[in-house]
Amino acid sequence: MVAVVREAYLALGTKSYGEHFVLLLTLASLTSVYSMKTFLYVIYSVYLSSLSRFPGPFWAKVSPFWLVKQSHSTQRTTAVLSLHKRYGKFVRIAPNHISINVSQAANEVYGHNSGFLKASFYEAFVQVKPGLFNTREVDVHQRKKKYMNPAFSARALRDFEPHMDEEICLWKSRLLDMTHGTSAKVDFAIWTNYLAFDVIGSFSFGKPFGFIQKCHDDYGLIQAIDERGEVFNALGSIPGWLRPFMKYHPFDPFWKRGAMAGANLEVFGRRAYLERKHSKSSDRRDLLSYLLAAKDPDTGKPLPEEEIIAESISFIVGGSDTTSSTMANFIDFVSRDKTLLKQIQKELDAKYPGPLGPNWVADNATAGTLPLLNSTLREVMRIRPTSATGLERVTPKGGRVIGGALIPEGTIVSVPTQCVMQDEIVFPDPFALRPERWLEGNAESLLISFLPFSTGPRACIGRNFAWMEAVKGLATLFRLFNLHRATEAETEVREGFFNKAVECVVELSRRQDS
Repeated sequence: MVAVVREAYLALGTKSYGEHFVLLLTLASLTSVYSMKTFLYVIYSVYLSSLSRFPGPFWAKVSPFWLVKQSHSTQRTTAVLSLHKRYGKFVRIAPNHISINVSQAANEVYGHNSGFLKASFYEAFVQVKPGLFNTREVDVHQRKKKYMNPAFSARALRDFEPHMDEEICLWKSRLLDMTHGTSAKVDFAIWTNYLAFDVIGSFSFGKPFGFIQKCHDDYGLIQAIDERGEVFNALGSIPGWLRPFMKYHPFDPFWKRGAMAGANLEVFGRRAYLERKHSKSSDRRDLLSYLLAAKDPDTGKPLPEEEIIAESISFIVGGSDTTSSTMANFIDFVSRDKTLLKQIQKELDAKYPGPLGPNWVADNATAGTLPLLNSTLREVMRIRPTSATGLERVTPKGGRVIGGALIPEGTIVSVPTQCVMQDEIVFPDPFALRPERWLEGNAESLLISFLPFSTGPRACIGRNFAWMEAVKGLATLFRLFNLHRATEAETEVREGFFNKAVECVVELSRRQDS
């Protein structure tokens, strides 16, 4: 019986409409697994649904588990992009989900006043309470953003820069220690994590987590966040009623690991929050100080403790994973290209001539305006965005025309970020690292399709913070060190909600005046 089901499934990919129907009838008659109700559902989903005109894999049309499988294998975006190459601009990747590979669709779906709300996918990421990132309600999101915005203002970032410098300086010192009198192999998939976690700890809770100081993650936090991201990304495509039971899956420990990782992160977030709340020695303006001082606009009372804890957990994840991955990707690309490496170092040498003191760290005012450094960072984020997936939204009442096609109301739609940023019409030779494209006359128009932080009202609130940390950290690193990638093999990338390089081992050595 299993062989019959398998052969029928394999045959579906090559048969005509009539042969599809015959095969489905045969399948229904031969196996007791398919009840008549299930059989009729399959017929409806494949041939009669309002979405049946959109192409896609057979199993994606009848079940969400095709998409779950791709997320489980940590290759969701790669799989979806392969479908677009096969089927075209519109692909059905779940019974009620259309992926759209049309650049203009990004603004139509995610832009201001579009009317599209986040899909139930985001509920899988809720811990304690919905936070700024995963709340689906517009009014709740606007309220949260109102009291979050001051922490990410230009003034707040300037005030925080000296504290960021402390962590970058310690990071730099550890790297100098490793290369004292010799070169060293350093895995920047790990060491950019140490920096990003300590910076977000300082920004959120008034003190770093101590990863750089100890050269180790004592809490297992990096692994917990990686596992949580991979499992929650898959969990988001599972029907809501089934999600709580997946951790009890008897044959696949993947789901249980994710649940445990999420629980460990919650424990850590609560502890960090309570330590900060009861700290009497710090008068710094960190993220928690803004949240603790905020008032609920509806009640005039302080924010509930559970809401602050939820935001704390969210920012530990969002403020560490994205920045560390971006920096590791930059190091990965540039350390493989000697010519580009020398050009960046030449630019840095001109702006930061030696000798450089032991406490020197690149300042944001200078590093943030270096043409080649910043254009290379944009190009790296375009080719390998940390968030490459299509962000799921629900089509509003009445339906919408998206990318030239009418999508019925209630349909989940997504526009893969990676598709938009690798559109060959906008970015000729899209897979080549060409920083100079951002220095040419049409660079301003390219920014419309540069969406590593998404766009519209749900764009990443911490994008300026992340950019400042990346340019400061990278400018400091490349001014002081030579870097050579330790392998010629292609870098392995795993996708949870964020893309992360599995390793980025570089042979690191001091430059002469460092």
